[in-house]
Amino acid sequence: MSNLYRGIIFDMDGTLVDSENLHIAAWLQMFQDNNIPISEHDIDDYIGVSDVLICEDIANRFPTLKDARTLLDEKRHYFRSSAQSMVKLIPGVNDGLERLRHIPKAVATMSSRYEADRSLEYTGIRQFFEGVVTADDVKIHKPDPECYLNACKLINLEPNYCIGIEDSVSGISSSKRAGLFTIGVANTVSIDRLGHADLVFNNTIEVMDYLTGVFKL
Repeated sequence: MSNLYRGIIFDMDGTLVDSENLHIAAWLQMFQDNNIPISEHDIDDYIGVSDVLICEDIANRFPTLKDARTLLDEKRHYFRSSAQSMVKLIPGVNDGLERLRHIPKAVATMSSRYEADRSLEYTGIRQFFEGVVTADDVKIHKPDPECYLNACKLINLEPNYCIGIEDSVSGISSSKRAGLFTIGVANTVSIDRLGHADLVFNNTIEVMDYLTGVFKL
């Protein structure tokens, strides 16, 4: 790989923190309480999509149910009250971020500001990032490139000087549309679904080892 890269933008859920299953549990609880006929298998299509867009889609698919805002509030209540304190780091993250400490880094996540700040603080990795872009900070969510473009601005680099790290289909599309060299990591979905990334690894440990080599650390 060319040595032109100067910074890294990380997705959060499923890339840095092991939270996707906790989010899924919150969704399933909300679905059950509202008699929404969506299964755990169906949720796979929503991985990497913001809560706002998911609730808008559900409200459109099942128009006799509650409005999107009410569904969103309920899902976030389930996650924040019973799951968020159980968020933990994905193996390899802390060691990798320590090695990359002096490389400019930011987070581009479709979690809310409240959830992103708490997940990063709970796991002790907020210190490694110059800034965080959340779903609350953008007008259009992933797969739109806005969050990645904004994250690059936080570290004062043009997108072509940055590497994006993502675990979801929509996240990879977002990063690539923003102009970043994009690495997919198969922590959450099968590796064959991440083929539109520039490079794909099986897990975060492999990604961190690769980045250490790219930045010659």
